[in-house]
Amino acid sequence: MQKLEMAVLGLRPLDSVPLEERSRPQRGTPVAAPIRATTVREWFPATAKYHAVILLCLCFLPSLVYAQAPELPGWKLVWSDEFNYTGHPDPAKWGYEEGYVRHNELQYYTVNRLENARVDGQHLLIELRKDTPESFLPTSINDEYHRYTAASVNTRNTASWTYGRFEIMAKMPEGKGTWPAIWFLSPLRTPSVPGPPQPRGPDGREAQGTRGPYTGESSQGEIDLMEAWGSRPNRTAVHIHGTKGRTPSRTLPVEDMYNQFHLYAMEWYPDHMDFFMDREKILTYNKDPELGWSFDRPMYLIMNIACGGPDEPAPDDSKIPQFMTVDYVRIYQKIPIKGAGPK
Repeated sequence: MQKLEMAVLGLRPLDSVPLEERSRPQRGTPVAAPIRATTVREWFPATAKYHAVILLCLCFLPSLVYAQAPELPGWKLVWSDEFNYTGHPDPAKWGYEEGYVRHNELQYYTVNRLENARVDGQHLLIELRKDTPESFLPTSINDEYHRYTAASVNTRNTASWTYGRFEIMAKMPEGKGTWPAIWFLSPLRTPSVPGPPQPRGPDGREAQGTRGPYTGESSQGEIDLMEAWGSRPNRTAVHIHGTKGRTPSRTLPVEDMYNQFHLYAMEWYPDHMDFFMDREKILTYNKDPELGWSFDRPMYLIMNIACGGPDEPAPDDSKIPQFMTVDYVRIYQKIPIKGAGPK
C-alpha cells in the first residue's frame, strides 16, 4: 500500500507499529470515526443514492484493509492464510495427516472434519476432543473407537519452501496430555513413494526412511519452531533434528501462551537460522562449515495437537476440548540485494 493511501486511511508503516499491535484487529473495527449521513450530505451536495454508495464503501473498507498481510522491509510475502473465511481450512493451502501417525499417541487425526479443524472467519481452530463410540466410526486398531480425535493440518502436498521468514501467530491448548507443535519436515522424509506419508506397518511400527543421517520422518531434517507439553505449563521449545553436526535447542518460559496470542517466527538463510518469540531472538543455529546440514532443500509446514505419547501422560478429560487457535500464517522470502551474498 502506498504511503499516501496509508495516510488517508490513518495507517502506519509496519516498522513503526509495535509487535503487539501487528496481530490483526477484530474485523469490522472502523479505521475512522463513523460519519453521520447529514455530514456527508453537507460535504457532497448530490443525490441520496450517491451518499449511500459512499457509506457502503466506508463500511467495507476496514475488512479489505485487515485482510492484507503487512509488508516487511526487505522481504516479499509469498504465501499466507489470514483465515478470514469460514468452514474447512482452504484446501488449496492445507491438507491433513490421517490416523494414528506417530509416537503411540492417543489421538486419531481426522480429515475434513469440522469438529477437529475449522475456520471461524477470524482464526483457524484445531480442536483436541474426546469422542464417544456414537460420534465416530470405530476403526481404531487400539480401541473400540477413537477415544480422542484431533487434526494435523499441513502443506505437504500444496506448498514447501527453501529459506524465508515464517510467522505464525497463535494461542496454545492447555492442560496435561496436550502436545501442540508448529514444525517443518521435508516432503522426502519417507522412502521414495509418492503421495501421503506411509501408514504404520502391520506390527504398528512407523515407516522408516533410508536417506540422511537418521531414519524415519526426520531423516531429511526436522525444524520444531514451537513445541509445548501441557504437563510443563507456559513453556515452549525450539528443536532441530535429523541433520549432521550440532542440533541446538532452547526451552523458555512464555507469558500465558493459552489466552494470549504469541508470534512464533523463524528466519531461514542458506547458512543459518534465527528463531524468534515475539520480539526476542531466542536461538541461532549455524550451518556446520564442514559437515553441512539437511536444510538446503524445501520443507513444508505442519500444525497439530497431539495427545499423550512418550513425554505426556493421558489428558484430564474434564479439561477437554482444547484448542490451538491460529490468527495467521505468513511466509516471506528475502528480496535479493544486488551484489550481496548470504546474510
